[in-house]
Amino acid sequence: MTPAPTKITRGLTGARWHLTTGGPAYDANLKSLQAKTGENELVLRCLLNRGLTEATAVRRFLEPEFPASLHPPALLRDMPLAVERLRRALANRERILVVTDFDVDGTTSSVILSQTLRLLGGGDLLTCYIPDRFTEGYGLSKQIVEQAAIAGTKLILTADIGIKSHAEARLTKELGIDLIICDHHLPDGEDVPADAFAVLCPKGSSGEGYPNKHLAACGVSLKLAEALLAEHPKRAALLASLAKLSAIGTVADMVDLSDGENRAIVRHGLRALSEPTPNPGLRALLKVAQVSNPVTTFDVGFRLGPRINAAGRIAHANSVLALFDAKTDAEADALAQRLDELNQERQQIQFTLQDRLLAYVDFLGERLDRVLIFSGQESEGFHRGVVGIACSKIVEKTGRPTLIAAINEEGVAHGSARSIDGFHIVEAMDSASDLFVKYGGHPMAAGFTIKADKLEDLKYRLNRYANEMLDDEALGRRFTADAEIRLAQVTPALVRALDRLEPHGSGNPPPLFWLPHVQLRGVQVLKEKHLKVALIDGPQSIAALWWNAAEHQKALAAASLSGRVSLLCRPEINVWNNRETCQLKVVDMAVE
Repeated sequence: MTPAPTKITRGLTGARWHLTTGGPAYDANLKSLQAKTGENELVLRCLLNRGLTEATAVRRFLEPEFPASLHPPALLRDMPLAVERLRRALANRERILVVTDFDVDGTTSSVILSQTLRLLGGGDLLTCYIPDRFTEGYGLSKQIVEQAAIAGTKLILTADIGIKSHAEARLTKELGIDLIICDHHLPDGEDVPADAFAVLCPKGSSGEGYPNKHLAACGVSLKLAEALLAEHPKRAALLASLAKLSAIGTVADMVDLSDGENRAIVRHGLRALSEPTPNPGLRALLKVAQVSNPVTTFDVGFRLGPRINAAGRIAHANSVLALFDAKTDAEADALAQRLDELNQERQQIQFTLQDRLLAYVDFLGERLDRVLIFSGQESEGFHRGVVGIACSKIVEKTGRPTLIAAINEEGVAHGSARSIDGFHIVEAMDSASDLFVKYGGHPMAAGFTIKADKLEDLKYRLNRYANEMLDDEALGRRFTADAEIRLAQVTPALVRALDRLEPHGSGNPPPLFWLPHVQLRGVQVLKEKHLKVALIDGPQSIAALWWNAAEHQKALAAASLSGRVSLLCRPEINVWNNRETCQLKVVDMAVE
């Protein structure tokens, strides 16, 4: 029983605010959970809002155990086949090719699989391959399969790609190569390639018996590693170490973190990342990203992940594999520094394109389509390595599904799409499937290739589809608060209680609270970009920080003279000179 949001107001950002409210049944459930668990009321409200109604489910959510919360690998239908074939390849000294995607999920999968096979004696049999984003594009191609056959490869193992590669699977069979696919991208209503030797995927016929439908590819790779290492004397320690990589990929790929297995992988992985590591590459990456202990999902999502992704976005993801294979600190430091430089280059390209598109969005104002489609020449700043990130920023600003495409000299557009809740972007693309060269992805994100002269038709057809599927209420920015709080409730004890809801991500966003009718006493601009405000509610006072919100300084300065404000915010602990105080991180404010 998930309560329905009730509309409240609009904030200075223009977003609609909603407060999650219950009824008699909700209140009774809350009271029952309090009695059975003894947990903080606000923590339980957050959990009820995420669909957890039973005390046992609450306990599992708050205390996921590794490896106890992991499901048996054999629940994936083809796991015994995959394990037997890989062990046979190792015993017969057959050449193995590991092919993965160029993003964080793909590269961490490659490291997990290659390290596992090396531990089992397959180092000299193994080749890891990542397609070039710019010259080859996404996925397992016929060219890769044909080159593998020429090289004498007998087994291809993919991760984060391959689930839609029906033609390539047929080709591997024709060429006498066995194909094992580790993936999670299977669209609803489709099934796995019938000609693959084995398919490890939590969805479709291959995953009918697997409880967690939200494993990332690095999670599937971890399951394969777990099964392959079943008889290894150091299995537990090795699995715990590999889970660090799986945690990075799981967070970066934004899969559901309300699931117990994913939570166990990420929580354990974050704790392990906070401990000293023997891997020079991981040490160098943590250092160059300025990640300190304890490592959080924010660190992974905004510091580690972008640097790993930058290689495939700007250059080639092989440098990520080289980083984790580095044998010395000097070698690792040089590779990590290169990733940092690529990330800075990525940021500059992204910000330039992003600012350009956001200015155009502001120019259009109320004339925005339901689905936004932008395109331009690669030579004019539409870099295919950053269009996905720019899409996310446009969606964040407008609350509308967005596609951005980079057109090359041959008139072919390579693009990314990002969506909003309730609008399955791949199903929308299915409505215009004949226009694409290829496409695929998740409900909220997709990639595509299309001839540039088809883009106008695509814009028309996607918006025609959206007119039927999206009403006005679904469009635009919106925030949903978990509960109403007062300043007197904001204490270090509350923040620590809320911290138990970590790790946050898709399916389990950080708690958001509505703080109504407080006095505003002073507005300060920090570094010309951010705001710091002082809030008073009776005898209580607190500081609140609102990042990148300097544009709202005038409205708040006027309110500080005579009015009150309401906030959407998240409580935090600020430590200064070994003294703890609470502060608020503002998401939006409304002047009353």
